[in-house]
Amino acid sequence: MLIWNARALVVTVPDETTATLVVTTARDLSPNLPIIARAATEQGVHELAELGAQYVVHPELEGGLELVHHTLLSLGFPLREVHAYADAVRRDRYNTNITADEEYQSLHDLLHAMKGIEVFWLQLSVSSPLIGRSLAEADIRSRSGASVVALIRNHQLIANPKSMTVFEEGDRVGLIGDQEQLEVARGFSSKRS
Repeated sequence: MLIWNARALVVTVPDETTATLVVTTARDLSPNLPIIARAATEQGVHELAELGAQYVVHPELEGGLELVHHTLLSLGFPLREVHAYADAVRRDRYNTNITADEEYQSLHDLLHAMKGIEVFWLQLSVSSPLIGRSLAEADIRSRSGASVVALIRNHQLIANPKSMTVFEEGDRVGLIGDQEQLEVARGFSSKRS
């Protein structure tokens, strides 16, 4: 029988009764087989998981979670934290009545962390005194208090650029700091001294 040689089983049938039958049979034949199943209802999510499916996907709830995921990313929340939040919701099988707080704590931490931190993007024009200087030479942090956390060059993101990185015309420099620090950094990086 094919199931004995299978490395994983993906159950995509839309009918939950059929999905339940497939998961139950597969689990009986192969207790360690990874099973990924589709559920049409919230009750089906729990039933298929209890029958042995390691991952159960509810397309409608997954679509809603994906909307939240993209919304948080578009608002500038850190990718890793957004993924952690989505994973916590999935681990709880989309249960919105969870009182264990893992996903709520994750979202709360995201919101709290973002209150005081904003990434300010500075576009380097041809007249910027930073062009041709390395990050170390520009000494932005000690001059302004703001920190360079990213650089976008040729549509590529460079996270935490190294001190030897030399600024080029057209670079977008991502800075974090308070409003005053960002204003100081903008001032000395946009005009020749």
